Amino acid sequence: MTRRILIINPFGVGDILFSTPLVSVIKKKHPVSYIGYICNIRTKEILETNTLVDEIFVFERDEYRTLWKRSKSQAIRRFFRFWRDIRKRDFDIVFDLSLGKEYAFFCWLIGIKERRGFDYRGRGRSLTHKIAFEGFNDKPVSEYYLDLVSDGPRLQPTVLVPSGEDRGYIDEFLKKSGAKEDDFLVGIAPGGGISFGKKDQERRQWGAARFSDLSDRIVERFNARIVLIWGPEEKRLVEKIAGGMKKNSLIAPETTIRQMAALCKRCRMVICSEGGPLHIASSQGVSTVSIFGPVDEKVYGPYPSNENNIVIASNIECRPCYRRFKLSECDTKKCLEDISVDTVYSAITKKLEKTCQ
Repeated sequence: MTRRILIINPFGVGDILFSTPLVSVIKKKHPVSYIGYICNIRTKEILETNTLVDEIFVFERDEYRTLWKRSKSQAIRRFFRFWRDIRKRDFDIVFDLSLGKEYAFFCWLIGIKERRGFDYRGRGRSLTHKIAFEGFNDKPVSEYYLDLVSDGPRLQPTVLVPSGEDRGYIDEFLKKSGAKEDDFLVGIAPGGGISFGKKDQERRQWGAARFSDLSDRIVERFNARIVLIWGPEEKRLVEKIAGGMKKNSLIAPETTIRQMAALCKRCRMVICSEGGPLHIASSQGVSTVSIFGPVDEKVYGPYPSNENNIVIASNIECRPCYRRFKLSECDTKKCLEDISVDTVYSAITKKLEKTCQ
């Protein structure tokens, strides 16, 4: 009998990637299954090339809010049409990773009998199997998700598969940039993504001047070509880094998530601030060096943790200050400013020298 399984995760790039080990474990446990996934529009492409996911349903809150302002009746009709489409698939189990109460309630309403998720702030009333939860505090996010499966293999890699078209886009960029197949490419992804929002985006960034200095040292030591990788709201940052360098660098073109993954795959190493780009790079099996400030690397670090991924963080007492999905007020960036260029360069040198042997 085919198990019909629905997964719900409305969050960002890192969260969706952290959920892909759960998808893999579910498929191993239920080889004959049909897996549907509710996500937002931006993260849809992560799942489109995951062969274990049979169908994707996009639920974009902003679109409903916009439609609500224009026509409440249209918004309501569209909302209930979405859930009617879900009901037609006859899912018999849902893994609700939303941490809210609404999704589980509507899953109950349309008749999904088994509803697994987290009871966060008493929001798990509509769940049939719930785990007491106060936040991602003491282990990797992926392992919290895997706790929703009673048994089965645990350590699974995150999954992000660039398409041939994605790889072709990057090949064309590198070709036009004069890069050769055997060039020693090192990626720098300094921004960290947009999950903190525009106001606090810089709180996760190590700083342009430091990345410029670090990049010049890498070029000098390894005869490398630096590729500056950026996402939404980050182009100015990479332009500032390029402008502060004494050596030449390549600035990546605008990329989708999968195109960014394809570019990371071409690099010998990717050096980055914590956030979405780190997890994109890690999913490709490329070596990473990540610089963590207010966020806990034990929870939001590359998964699974291994010697391929080096994490650098300071030991000041006030970090990590991002807890229970809130960032503490802070007038300084001491947790990042305490990490010197020498410290990061030393870690990179040791790692790259091993790969060059």
